[in-house]
Amino acid sequence: MELLNRRTVLKAAAAAGVLLPGLARAASSGTEVFTSDEAGLLVDSTVILGETSAVVIDAQFTAGSAAALADLIASTGRSVETILITHYHPDHVLGLPILLDRFPGSRAVAHKDVQAMIARTVQPIWDRIAANSPAGVFADRAVIPEALEADHLLLDGARIDILGPMHGDTDLITPVHIPSLDTLITSDVAYVDTHLWLEENTSPERTALWRASIDALEAIGAGTIIPGHRQASSPNDTSAFAATRAYLDRWDKALAETTSAAELKAALLAGTEGLGFALAVDRSVAAIYPG
Repeated sequence: MELLNRRTVLKAAAAAGVLLPGLARAASSGTEVFTSDEAGLLVDSTVILGETSAVVIDAQFTAGSAAALADLIASTGRSVETILITHYHPDHVLGLPILLDRFPGSRAVAHKDVQAMIARTVQPIWDRIAANSPAGVFADRAVIPEALEADHLLLDGARIDILGPMHGDTDLITPVHIPSLDTLITSDVAYVDTHLWLEENTSPERTALWRASIDALEAIGAGTIIPGHRQASSPNDTSAFAATRAYLDRWDKALAETTSAAELKAALLAGTEGLGFALAVDRSVAAIYPG
């Protein structure tokens, strides 16, 4: 596998579907990482580079972010063999039609359990989101990836291990480990420099499952860690594990000590002014105090 020693972050104007000026680059190994802007929910997609082709992990949320990711892929000169979707959340899957249209020879896949979840949910999610958004903000259709029975992919003979499924901000997340690159793509089991999406983790039992997944991923010992959500300037290292644990601690403490939506939101925002993905706070609070 050819190694390109850089990480590229492109900023996308998601609603307009165009690239913002400028690129920011930082070191990495054998991957290009695209991080969407706040409108795209600060999602990471990873392009794993072979000599002539690539594997893409996650497909972004908005049409603009997915198009910018496609531009990044095209700039590498690689064709796309496979696009792997790590879990059913729309910010990782709704951009898939944009990528498939740009790279028609590629194959979209997900672990068989994840694929079954996407098959049940992606069309209703697309219907709800697209119906309330201006034309062109999201892809013009929803796509269901193929079910993948194997626990790995191959790129130029190198294994790309598909882990799990395990619990993070939802059930059935499949992180990706690339042993030859000492790289772990955590998907939404780890975040850094953003708020956490906690809508599906409203009890100590659920957050305990999340912590167990963090422990399992950290035990792999990979040197490069690519989280599911981060800010463009955030590092690709093990600090994502500590950051995620610390936020889960904050969440559990806030749940135990607050008695209203306003108190819970204030507890989550206190001292976290620099964190991105603000939408997650409102959705997390609404899960506890609906209406």
